[in-house]
Amino acid sequence: MDEQTRYRVTGSLFLLALAIICLPMLFDAEGVPSIQIEPMAPPKPAPEVTPLGAVAPASDFIEKVDEFRAQVDDEGFLTASGTRFGEPILSEPGAGTSAWAVQLASLADQDNARDLRSQLREQGYEAFISTVKSGSEVLNRVAVGPILNEIDAEALRAELSQLYDVDARLMAFAN
Repeated sequence: MDEQTRYRVTGSLFLLALAIICLPMLFDAEGVPSIQIEPMAPPKPAPEVTPLGAVAPASDFIEKVDEFRAQVDDEGFLTASGTRFGEPILSEPGAGTSAWAVQLASLADQDNARDLRSQLREQGYEAFISTVKSGSEVLNRVAVGPILNEIDAEALRAELSQLYDVDARLMAFAN
């Protein structure tokens, strides 16, 4: 008998022995035990519908909307800081500054600002863009932060100034 035939016969005998041992184990038991599922709770009744003639309860929603409109101009910039609503606010640091950011550039072209932000993020920095309106001009400020320690922020400012050959600024960070 050649070697290939011997391997085939040995493999066939092994599979047959395995079937003789395992198949009775599968069919001896009563099978998989059934699981009892609790019946579903009856559906909740639909809420009552207020008749057309009823008056809605008093709300200060309109006053809140008017107050918000006074804080934001037609283009979505906060009137107090000039920063676009929802973006981080960068300002000159003061005595009560608790969070810092390092501003690398203020760019008029938004695509250039996004490119710089992407470049910073690829190098591992937490970069963001803060859009600010100064008169009729809109600037995109690219910054890294927030940083909770002024000493660390100053060290990062020096590092980024040297790396990008710019005069980076230390700014106060607020949301």
